Amino acid sequence: MQSYQFDYYQYKKKINKRKTTGFVLLSFLILIALGLAMFLYPNSLGKNKFYLVEINSFLSYNEANDLANTISSLNGAGYVYYDGKYHVFASFYPSKKDAETVCENLKSDYPLASVYTLECDKFYRLKSLSDNQNKSIENLLSATLDLINSIYKCIINFDTDEISINQLFFNLDDIKSEFIKYSDDFFDRFKTDSKYNKAKKYVAKIVDTTDYFEELKEEANEQSVSQKLKYKLIDIVINHSCILNSF
Repeated sequence: MQSYQFDYYQYKKKINKRKTTGFVLLSFLILIALGLAMFLYPNSLGKNKFYLVEINSFLSYNEANDLANTISSLNGAGYVYYDGKYHVFASFYPSKKDAETVCENLKSDYPLASVYTLECDKFYRLKSLSDNQNKSIENLLSATLDLINSIYKCIINFDTDEISINQLFFNLDDIKSEFIKYSDDFFDRFKTDSKYNKAKKYVAKIVDTTDYFEELKEEANEQSVSQKLKYKLIDIVINHSCILNSF
């Protein structure tokens, strides 16, 4: 009877070949699935989410405004936002976890405090526009996100005494200059195109907010500067979402 010897190396070679073939096939199928998803659901791939600490919401503006004034006096934003109800926001956070932590800390005084998520679709290139126009919009949106994150960091550093009020204004001047480069380019490329008037309106509002930084320098009360920056930051976040929704 002929004896049989197991050839381990030949076996391993076959197994590796099967694994490689299987991996390539699986990768190919995944790519096809992603391609179909992008074709069928182009607006479902990725969202921009912004997290706001909501103190309470009301059906009446007067009630919301009264609470907003109270929050403002405590150095919160005191921002009233309407979407069918009047929401009172205390602050903006780029991280949902941070917003949730702040809400938990507020529960003892404001049991209805919660995280309000402002969500909007990301921008996808428009076939009706040239590459330069699409790039201008992308640069503007990216610059706005940088503006939001930079102001947020300034507020945190100022409130924790890591920077002085003079350094705060110096930083805000730099932040504004960087943003204005991209907003000017956007206005130049779309100044005669009425189809994008809504987008231009919201961009103009953000530019107005950066101009407001100069007025803040007249504030004698440092707490007032911090509170108003928090308010303006939320205003920029909301206008940024409006820009996205206008395309």
